[in-house]
Amino acid sequence: MSVYLVTREGQELGTFKTSKIEKGLKNGFFRLSDLVWREASGWQGLFEIAGSANTAASPSGVNPDGFHPHAAPMADARAAASIVVPPTLIEELTETRPWVRFISMTMGIGCALMIPACLFIAVDGARAFSATCLLAPLLLLYPAVKLSNYASQITLLAKSQSPADLAMALTEQHRFWRFCGIMLLFLVFLGLLLIIASVFVTRVH
Repeated sequence: MSVYLVTREGQELGTFKTSKIEKGLKNGFFRLSDLVWREASGWQGLFEIAGSANTAASPSGVNPDGFHPHAAPMADARAAASIVVPPTLIEELTETRPWVRFISMTMGIGCALMIPACLFIAVDGARAFSATCLLAPLLLLYPAVKLSNYASQITLLAKSQSPADLAMALTEQHRFWRFCGIMLLFLVFLGLLLIIASVFVTRVH
């Protein structure tokens, strides 16, 4: 019956048994990028211990043996990980990194160029249009940052071969595609509204 201290970005989530961790992964309470610690094995990626013995959950908020995870750097967690990501998977991700960087930098440069252009339009008198124009670089900035973070995590993964770094890279990728999906839904919804409005105006006239 193993009990693990679960942390996320240096903050304690509490101590849990493996069955509780497995359930938490399924319902979204835990993330694959979370870190776990116990005295026998040290630091590991959370998903490395998922799938072990099914046991009941223990009370949260108590550190085993009075240990504080804030004193343990991320490097210790990677060093303690017992599972190594397959080299072929790392190679595939590493080959995509230059393209990810290129797209991220292109989006960032686009944001930097669009902001002064919008300000110029505002000075020229079209303030209403410039306010709308400023939304475009703001919407480009978030996915550009997520792609940049994704590329950085791939770099860390290539060095550490740690499942924890793989999980973090996939988390950044997930956030990027989720944002793209939300924007696509918004554009589809906006397009439908425009179609309905045009049909309505046509019938009125």
